[in-house]
Order: sequence, then C-alpha cells, then structure tokens
Amino acid sequence: MHAHSFSPESAGIRRLFVLGLAAVTTVAGTWEMHRLLSARGTTVPEGVLLALFVLCFGWIALSFWTAVAGFLQLAVSKRLPGLRWPTAEEAATRLTSRTSVVMPVHNEDPASVFANVQATYESVAATGQLDAFDFYILSDSTRPEAWIAEELAWADLCRRVGGQGRIFYRRRTDNTGKKAGNLQDFCERWGRHYDFTIVLDADSLMDGRTLVTMARLMELNPRAGILQAPPLNVGRSTLFARLQQFAGRVYGPVVAAGAAAWQLGESNYWGHNAIIRTEAFIQHCGLPVLPGQQPFGGHILSHDFVEAALMRRAGYTVWLVTELGGSFEQPPPSLLDYAQRDRRWCQGNLQHLSLVAAGGLHPISRGHFLMGVMSYAASPLWLLFLTSGLVAGLWDGWLSFSNPHLMEDLPPEAMHFDAKGSMRLFAVSMGMLFAPKIFGLLLGLASARDSALMGGRGRLVLSVLLESVLATLMAPVMMLFQSHFVFGTLLGYKVSWSSQQRDDADLPWSEAARRHAVHTGVGVVLAAVAWFLSPGLLLWLSPVVAGLLLSIPLSVFTSRASLGLWLERRGLLVIPEESEPPKVLERAQAVAEEFALEPVADAVDHVISDAKAHALHLALLESQPSPAAVPMALASARRKLLGGTAEPLSPPEKTAVLLDAHTLTEARERRLAVAVS
Repeated sequence: MHAHSFSPESAGIRRLFVLGLAAVTTVAGTWEMHRLLSARGTTVPEGVLLALFVLCFGWIALSFWTAVAGFLQLAVSKRLPGLRWPTAEEAATRLTSRTSVVMPVHNEDPASVFANVQATYESVAATGQLDAFDFYILSDSTRPEAWIAEELAWADLCRRVGGQGRIFYRRRTDNTGKKAGNLQDFCERWGRHYDFTIVLDADSLMDGRTLVTMARLMELNPRAGILQAPPLNVGRSTLFARLQQFAGRVYGPVVAAGAAAWQLGESNYWGHNAIIRTEAFIQHCGLPVLPGQQPFGGHILSHDFVEAALMRRAGYTVWLVTELGGSFEQPPPSLLDYAQRDRRWCQGNLQHLSLVAAGGLHPISRGHFLMGVMSYAASPLWLLFLTSGLVAGLWDGWLSFSNPHLMEDLPPEAMHFDAKGSMRLFAVSMGMLFAPKIFGLLLGLASARDSALMGGRGRLVLSVLLESVLATLMAPVMMLFQSHFVFGTLLGYKVSWSSQQRDDADLPWSEAARRHAVHTGVGVVLAAVAWFLSPGLLLWLSPVVAGLLLSIPLSVFTSRASLGLWLERRGLLVIPEESEPPKVLERAQAVAEEFALEPVADAVDHVISDAKAHALHLALLESQPSPAAVPMALASARRKLLGGTAEPLSPPEKTAVLLDAHTLTEARERRLAVAVS
C-alpha cells in the first residue's frame, strides 16, 4: 500500500482491534457483574444496575483500548498510513496554494487576541511563505466597547507588522448561527479566493511552520478535506489550568494518537486549529437548521462534528494529524469556567442525536455523534448507576427485614457476598480508567528530554500522582454538573452564547459556596446512606463523597494562580513548553505585554473625541456595508447625544450611533466647535 493511499482494509483491521477488544471486554465485565448481582436472585433495582453497568463499562472499555492503540502508536513512532507527507525536496519548494487564516471572535480581550494573531503572522513570515497566506479577524462582538477596541487593535497590528492588504478585519452585525454562521459568512464573501482555510479560535496560537505543513499536506492529498492539529493547553497559571495543561501534555497525546490510529481518514474535526479544503467545505458542509425549538432544534451549536461528517459523506477524508506540533490554546482558569463551557458543548452534542440516522453518513461519523453524546451522557449514567446501587442495597435490606425467612431459602453460596470478585472487578475498572495516565507517564519517563523539561523523573511521577488525586476529587463534581446539564437540556433549557472567561482570576468563596452548595448537600446525603447500609460501603465511596464534600474549597483553591505558581517553582505540574517555550509562544506573551491596550471606556465617546478612532471607524463602515441602524434607537440616541443632555446612551443606542456615519460626524463637528469657542 502506498503511503498516501487510504486503505479500508487497513482501517478495518485497526477498528477490529480496538472496537472488537472493547466489545469483548464489555461482555466479560458484564458477565462478572451479573454473577455478582445474581447470587441471591436479581431484583428489579439490580436489573437496572446491570443495564447501566453495560453502558458505563462499555464506555470505559472503548477509552481503554483507544489508549492502548495510542500507546503502541507513540511507542513505535510510525506515521499512520493514508496521508502522503512531503519529501525533503517538496518541503523546500514554495506553496502553490492560497490559504486564509480566520479567527472568529466574540467580545474577547483584543490585547490577547491580536497578540496571538501577530505572533502567528510573524511566525509564518519567518518561514518565507507569507505570500501564500492572508489573515482575517471575523468579529461577532456585540459590546460596542469591544467592537471599537478591536478596530483600534487591528489598525495597530497592521501598522506594526506592515500587514495592510494581508490582515483583514470584519465585524458582522447579524450574529445568526453564532461561530458557524460567522464562518459561513466568510466563506460566502471571500472563501472562494482561497484553496484552503485554517480555522482558529479566539485563544488559538499556531507556529508558522505548522501552518505551512498543513497547507503542504492539503496540496499533496487532494482527497483530504480536513486536517486537525491537536491543540495543546498553555499559558495559564491557576492550579486548575495547570492541571489541564499537564494532563493535556502528558496523557492527551496517548488519547489523540489512539483515536487517530483506528479512525484514520474518518477522524473528527474540533472546530479550530485545523485546515479545511475551502471549496469542498462550501459545497458540502452547509449546516441545516434543525426543526423545532432549542435546545434540540434551531442552529447547530457543535458544528464541527457535523461538518466533519458532511465532508466525509462527500467523499473527502478527515484526519487527526497528531504529528503536527505547534498548535496551542488556553484552558479555562477554574472549575466553574470549565463547567460553563461544558454547558454549551453538552447541548450541542445532544443535538446530534437527531442526526445519527441522517442519510449517507459514514458509520464512523455516526459513531462520532454517539461518542459525543456519550461523553456527556456518561455522567448521568454514572450517577444513575451509583443511585441504583444504593437503592438495590436498601431494597435488599428491606426484603431481609420484612421477610426474615427469605434468607433461609437461599443456597449456602448466596449467603456470602463475593467480596474478592467485586474487588477484582473494581480494580480492573480503575486500572482501565487510569490507563491513559499510566501510558502517558511511561512515555514521559522513557523520554530523557521530556522528563528533564518536566522537572525530572521524580517530579514527573509526583506530578502525575498530584494530578490524579485532584482529578479524582473533581470528577464527582463534574459528574453532577454534567448530569444537571443533560437533564436540563432534556427538560428544554437552552444556553446563551457568551464569551469565555480566559484570564486568571481568584474565585470568591461566596460564589463557590453558591455554585457548589448542592454538591456538598449530595455528598452529605450519600455519606449518610452509605454508612447506614454499611460502613465498608462508605469506604468504597470515599473518593466520591470526599470530592463532593470538598467541592467548595477545591473549587476556590484550584482557581488561584498563587498555588499554581508555587507548584511551578517546585517543579510540579510543569510542561516542556514552559521550561523551553516555543518561539511563537514567547512572542505572543511579549507582544501582549509590550502593546497592552487601554480599555475603551465608552465606545461612542471615543469615536467622537479621538480623531484616529473616528477616521478608522468611518472608513470601516464605508468598506463593510452594514444594515441601517434601528430607527427608534437612533432617534433616541440622537436626542441624547445632540440635544445637550447628559443622559447616558444604552447599549442598543450606542450600537445604533456607531452604525450611522452621519450622526458620528455631526456629533464630532459639534464637539470640535464647542472646543474652539
């Protein structure tokens, strides 16, 4: 088989290995669980418990065998079959294609956004291939102050790097379809000028060599529709963020390599830090508006899975290319910020249930939809499994109490619970859950360079232990959060589209107490019920109970940058990208510090009073036709602005004024006339 040919036979063998072993493992685990539960006959609660066990254990088994495949893939260090990589001679030639690099933003901090754009732009320039790339900042910002700050930051960026005619800024007034609609608008207006489009997030940062390699791979593989470069979490200092960064760096590659190893050309797309074949994307990846109302109807929130499925349906391949480095993003700074992001992702993934049976999709694409659903459904399933176990215990206790002669009719072997068997099943389950961590640790210890950059082998082991303990304590909290999200979605609650908290900020105790009060209460009830059934059961459930009871201080302390930096100084939870930062990462941080932007206090006042902001804003209004301002809001704003009153403008009035060049010009002329007189 040629290196660039995509072989269904090769994919089939790999999938048989992973999916087949996952199925066999699930059957074996279920059989053992059934044996343990049926010693005294199976009650209704125990039957429910067994059904939930099948789903939960099956999910663990699939994750485990995917991690095994990833470990083997990374251990042998061979490239996956199916993509043709450039030879040394081809890599030295100039790109013949045109690529757009697009960054959708929505009410973000412009200093951080444009620092990342500048660092990426300069990194591409350093490759000597800048002529093949154009950059677009695609704003969906709704806050007037964010809008004007973006315009000023864009102008300053173009001036600093000489990016006029190569770095473009567009603000969309109509936010239909959110990020997917933003990209669709770009494709309709400018997409056909480019062979490929690299999609970034507002916190994305990429090395120029990676962008060039991605474009080169697309040139050499004409049936490749999407190439995904796995992003690495970097750049934050809170303890929670450092846990995410460390886990993503040590364990993440194992999981990603495993997924890539058995999915091959039917991999998934994560919506950012990826390159797409623009014409194919325009032709085949238009998103449907789902029938009905939110949360299941309306515009698709998690558009990336759907776009990957549509691209594959059209005959193009989708690849997760784990060999591509130089791809970065930022993690959420706290547990609550992580949960807020998960709330939106949860609704988006559950929407995919209505698409699983869509016509013409590849079976693996349907599998991606189901795996996306399961990534959130697993939490309520675990919660129901835990609850069913307690109910089953209470039910057995009630039967024994209400019918004491029942025990006399049972065979002798049913009188004793198989503690060794249950411990064996528990140990196997835990081993499978922790396998990616163990595999990642082994690979880290095997690499002298990586282990040295992570504080040495001893500190690497301590970091894995620390991360594992804290992750175990936070897992039941996230289980309740995600269960709430799933049940809320099923009950019809919909999410709002808000910008993410990206900067480090200590979480107040009052906020943590408010958000985690229910979790603490559930921990108290769980502990009481477990103790009532058996003190030994409470010992088994101690990690879950401890995580819930400690949810408030855990959330507060992990949100603190002081703790994260304290651990860093001691060489714990350190990643190589901190010990030896890539040039593009260092440059982005330097630009953000050197060119820190003054916040725009009042957008309208700034555009009226500042000559540069005024000229720039009017020029952009003229070059990017926008819908007319809302008449009532504009009339009200003109009365306040030009009538000499000191009444402040509301956000809709500010937006109306900023869309009307005539009002801005008139207001500026009046202010200048008053200043002269």
